[in-house]
Amino acid sequence: MNKLLTIAFATLAIGATVSCKKALEEKVYDFKDPETFYQTDQELLLGVNGVYKNLMTWNLWISPAWQSVLGEDDDLLLDNWLAGGYSGNQAGQWYIQRPWTGYYYVVQRANLVLKYAKQVTGDAALISRIRGEALFLRGFCYFELVKRYGAVPLRLEAYTPEQSMDLARSPVADVYKQVETDLKEAASLLPLTYSGEGYSDNDRGRPTKAAALGLLAKAYMHMAGDELKQTQYFAQAAAMAKAVKDLADANGYPALETAYMKLFDEATQSRSNEILFAIPATHSPNQGAELPGYFSPPGFYSGGGSGGWVSLRTDFYKQFEAGDKRVAFGSALWTTWKDQGNATYYHISQLPAGAVLQSNGTWDGEYDGGGGYGQNTYTLNGATIYGSPRYYSLKYTDPNAQAKDENGNDPIILRYADVLLILAEAENEVSGPTALAYTAINAVRARAGLAPVSGLSKETFRQKVRNERRFELYGEFQRRWDLTRWGTWLQTMNAAGRPRLEYQKLYPIAQEEIAGNKLIPVNNPGY
Repeated sequence: MNKLLTIAFATLAIGATVSCKKALEEKVYDFKDPETFYQTDQELLLGVNGVYKNLMTWNLWISPAWQSVLGEDDDLLLDNWLAGGYSGNQAGQWYIQRPWTGYYYVVQRANLVLKYAKQVTGDAALISRIRGEALFLRGFCYFELVKRYGAVPLRLEAYTPEQSMDLARSPVADVYKQVETDLKEAASLLPLTYSGEGYSDNDRGRPTKAAALGLLAKAYMHMAGDELKQTQYFAQAAAMAKAVKDLADANGYPALETAYMKLFDEATQSRSNEILFAIPATHSPNQGAELPGYFSPPGFYSGGGSGGWVSLRTDFYKQFEAGDKRVAFGSALWTTWKDQGNATYYHISQLPAGAVLQSNGTWDGEYDGGGGYGQNTYTLNGATIYGSPRYYSLKYTDPNAQAKDENGNDPIILRYADVLLILAEAENEVSGPTALAYTAINAVRARAGLAPVSGLSKETFRQKVRNERRFELYGEFQRRWDLTRWGTWLQTMNAAGRPRLEYQKLYPIAQEEIAGNKLIPVNNPGY
């Protein structure tokens, strides 16, 4: 839970141009339009805080920004109704279209901050930092939009009612160049750490220079990859990722957590030096992602119910090396749990000695290698217990949550381990597996309790680092985008028993946009 970054949003309605959703319903004590509100640096600070708040809404990270990519990889086992199911995403599905509206709402709020940052009075250093935050957030939104929808309109000025809503889509290359421009400028304005240059420990959760450089490195990897096929950007990605590592080596920030699963402890993650950017979540109503209710075992999660809808595929679990802490039972995976009826469950590989099988469950195979549903029944010392085949992750767990949208586990967007693996991958593409590439990948492996790799060819190292990204970042909504930029998403999904078609590489544009924007008359091909 992001306790330290307080998102102040309660008393003013500031220039909203998009209809409010449930998550934005606030008691309004006064109304001020932006022209009269944005006068000082502190009012500008309130404005940028509101930009963060609008990432955790029912258009975005409460749901469905994560849901729309959840099942679009070969790592997770999930119910067919969820996130595209067997046949993939289709036009008209609410969880595909809402992020379009959600991200453009955040862009509008960021554009307002950037507009009024030019004229407010106060601490010049603070105003500059706020500009950096707004640019980072806008760059992040356009990065998300271009990955999901391809060519999208570039709205770079705050919308006002006298303007036309009509705006044509910009080519994918132009959108990525705007992401590059925003993140480069953000990196020049944001502080190095939370301990200086205007930040304090209370500002944890806001992006730093390392966050901007790291996200830019990821954008360059997409530009070099299958989307643009401009391989010269591998060198840029390596340079940006190395710059983050240089900051870490010089300042001690960022830094890998000593324990992998500490990253997902809602009580401590907001102080992590590894998390470079996450979506702020709290226990307030409508301010937490629904993730725990999906990832926790059936009947376990009291705060709004748990369906056990998401777990690791069996064939994926079996690909981890022996002793990998990232899938250790008890710390990373559920060993045992009780449902709301107080029945005791174990993963079948973790059953206590002396458990006696009474009956087999219904093992409905979801798809090849995926695993099964149902459970076996056992007796142990006269009591009935159950054995489940499902590998449930502990990454998204908040025992203090009171409802499904009131949990404090922040969805992580970028962390230092991700950047190190980008560095290893990009460095290998440019120069082969150099000492720097080995240092980066082996730092991540060492934290997982694994031996270092060495002596690999360029092709073998490429596959090794791709696998390492999969093992390190499973369930964190990265795999789909990695497969896309590698150009392997279709064959990977088909091999995993979740077949996809060429047109589904992109998501359908929101119908509201097509209806209201005369310059976007048709949807993405295939929808």
